[in-house]
Amino acid sequence: MAMSGSLHEFALWEIVQLLSSQKKTGRLHLTRGSERFSLYFLDGRIAGAREPGLSPGDPLMKFLRRVRWLSEEQLRGIESLNAESGRDLVDLLLNGRYIDAEELTSLYERVVLDLLFRMLRWEDGEYSFTAVVPPDSALRVSLSTDSLLMEAARRVDEYRRQMSELPDAHVILGLRELPDPDAPLSDSETELFGLVDGRRTLAEVVAQSPLTDYEAMEGVGRLMENRWIEIVGTRDVGGDVPEAEIPAPRPSRSREIAATGAYAVALVLLLIFSSPLRRGSPAAPGPPESDPFGRRSWIDVQMALDVYQAEKGVYPERLEDLVTGEWLRPSQLRFAGFRLQYAPSNDGSAYRLAAVRGSR
Repeated sequence: MAMSGSLHEFALWEIVQLLSSQKKTGRLHLTRGSERFSLYFLDGRIAGAREPGLSPGDPLMKFLRRVRWLSEEQLRGIESLNAESGRDLVDLLLNGRYIDAEELTSLYERVVLDLLFRMLRWEDGEYSFTAVVPPDSALRVSLSTDSLLMEAARRVDEYRRQMSELPDAHVILGLRELPDPDAPLSDSETELFGLVDGRRTLAEVVAQSPLTDYEAMEGVGRLMENRWIEIVGTRDVGGDVPEAEIPAPRPSRSREIAATGAYAVALVLLLIFSSPLRRGSPAAPGPPESDPFGRRSWIDVQMALDVYQAEKGVYPERLEDLVTGEWLRPSQLRFAGFRLQYAPSNDGSAYRLAAVRGSR
């Protein structure tokens, strides 16, 4: 099966769903101007997004550079080794002990999600599909195609909402209040705290964070929802650029872990000594459907149920069926301090979902 056309005629999500439903194997190539992306499919599942070797636009290498998982010196060394030997990037990363297999699997899932997130926002471009066997360098993706597409679509909607609620990318972000000691800060939120200093704009915080654009905007959104950071001003385009424009690259994973530990200790001490000055005590997390931290995961569960019903014709008998069918990960059904109560109707056309305080 070979096909080609314009994204004006068919949206990317429609093309991906078609390839998935017909269990096609091959390469979907997408172009828009100078941008080029490829997605490999194996029996309808997204089976990777890489070509053999180390091409100039290799998405995995670009991702490692964007999130600064390795230092620039290490990345240049890998590029030199590839130029001399022609070995594949994944081979160089694993055998050179730059990264282990488990880390690579997690990172590559983020790569594919970020590619889908970016491509789903295209309103024009060209596509072509050719029936070929995916190369080993493509790397396999553990999540199902429907799960990847659903998560990428959710990210597009959430990103648009976040951008619509901000005046523009030139607003300056500053700290408003330190989080409570028991606040469940994620790694991305901790990273962003170090960049919000009352001088950097939103665009600079996003660009300088070791996160994708969506991950950074999601983290900024959570920090603003919890009133830990706020907009303190704006800078005209072309205005003064703050010092330390480019953050230092991460020298190594071991040094990064040590530095993160030191930062965490300093933050804990600061929170302990400042806690007497706070008003009241930390509030317990609210129900996930209304809590800022749990609401997005709650929506994920609802979306997974609706997509399952759209494909199967009925809602699942148990929430665990969403995990076994790779619609969700097990962690997406866990909410701190709550357990989920789920019951489909007798004919499977509706369901009841509630979060009840307590553990499983």
